[in-house]
Amino acid sequence: MDLNKIKKINWHYLINRRESLLFCSLADNSYRFFKSITGIPWRTTYILRFDEGDYFINYNDLKKLKSIFSNEGIKKFYIFRSSLIYNINKLQEIMYDADKKDYSKLSKMDLSKELNKYIKFFLYACSFLNPVPMLDRVISEKIVGYFIGVSEEQKQKLLRILIYPLKDNEHIKEEKSFYKLCELYKNKDKRFNKYLANHLKCFSWIGGRYLWENNWTEKDIKNRINIFFHQKRDPKKELLHLNEIKNSRKNEENKLFKKLKVKNLAKFKKYIAIAKDFAFLRTWRTDVIYRVFYESRVIFLEVAKRAGLKDINDIRFLTFSEVIKTAKYEKLAISAEELKTRKKNYVMLSDNKECKILSGRDWKKKLQIIINKNLPRGKEVKGNVAFSGRVKGLVKIVKIDDDLNKIKRGDIMVAVMTFPHFISAMEKASAFITDEGGILCHAAIVAREMKKPCIIGTKFATKVLKDGDLVEVDADKGIVKILKRK
Repeated sequence: MDLNKIKKINWHYLINRRESLLFCSLADNSYRFFKSITGIPWRTTYILRFDEGDYFINYNDLKKLKSIFSNEGIKKFYIFRSSLIYNINKLQEIMYDADKKDYSKLSKMDLSKELNKYIKFFLYACSFLNPVPMLDRVISEKIVGYFIGVSEEQKQKLLRILIYPLKDNEHIKEEKSFYKLCELYKNKDKRFNKYLANHLKCFSWIGGRYLWENNWTEKDIKNRINIFFHQKRDPKKELLHLNEIKNSRKNEENKLFKKLKVKNLAKFKKYIAIAKDFAFLRTWRTDVIYRVFYESRVIFLEVAKRAGLKDINDIRFLTFSEVIKTAKYEKLAISAEELKTRKKNYVMLSDNKECKILSGRDWKKKLQIIINKNLPRGKEVKGNVAFSGRVKGLVKIVKIDDDLNKIKRGDIMVAVMTFPHFISAMEKASAFITDEGGILCHAAIVAREMKKPCIIGTKFATKVLKDGDLVEVDADKGIVKILKRK
């Protein structure tokens, strides 16, 4: 490994996401197929992942992709949209097909064929992970360019209203299903257990979207129901409020179209329509990818069983190419010592040819020294407003579920992203800040429900802010100011 070459790369911190090594190997090596699938001449050159979830990419790759999208028109965006939908739907078909099969009864050759088919379509689908947010940004910039005589702050506010999609993503569907479940529980309805089983069948994967073993169980949902009623919340009111958000956005949009002055109304409306579509598709594609990865775990676990792994979940510490080799020979493709080392420390470097696993603490330290020079610094964080308002409070960083217990009344919750089981902690917090997320993300939805200041898509909040920092959240301008370091 040439460290001098790595130093020269224009590294850009993208996000923190604690995904399995197996998933990362699939996601980061998928971009080699992007050109053949979409016709767009782009691919990544370097991606670096640390086992704690820090994700770095060559910034020059992102600039090139943005430049390509910026020079395209609406027609090309729709062509790209068609390719996205086709490949994500093909992946869904794999999941539905997997539900019907008993992989334990397949021969070694047939299991390898199923595995290769799954990996092929998963790689195709994952190649849309980084490009979609970039296209989303380009379309948003094009829309903002049509506004006449509007301040930057007002432009962002108008944009949030205009591109709010009317379709429900999986997280909104889960929220609605949960409120109906709470209503059955409240009324001691005999159908409760049946609905609970169906809720888990449809949504347990949300808990296990990053790590299989974290999938929601009956106990998790019942605990959430108990917390819900302990907070004296009403399921009917919550469901009504959730539906009202969509209606209010539609009404706001209609009023805006009557007042807005734009350069070319017909073309402007076309951009609004496709922006709404991609605001939904951006969430939909990740929901499908993560759910399929969770539901199709049976394939990988069967490979692990045949290879004699003591803990079959350890298969997630292999790359997809190592899993293919393991399935072919029914023997672990790496040594037991290497597996043990990876479980403690590893870094994954993906270039335009292969995926390299650098296991052990020494490699991790060397690369962290290089990467730390590229991490953001400063006394403020900027992002997009999900719900306006201003509040001061102490920062509490949430990276794992156990961190939720740190949240006290009035704290500022800072997370990579939030999930439905965060609700009890979010009730205590006075504001939410997330590294990622769009207008349909869970944090944005909850913020609008609870009417709490929320800034999303900051990218660096969990890096710049520390537990105990006193901050001011200005969710009118989308700025978090550090008033006092702990």
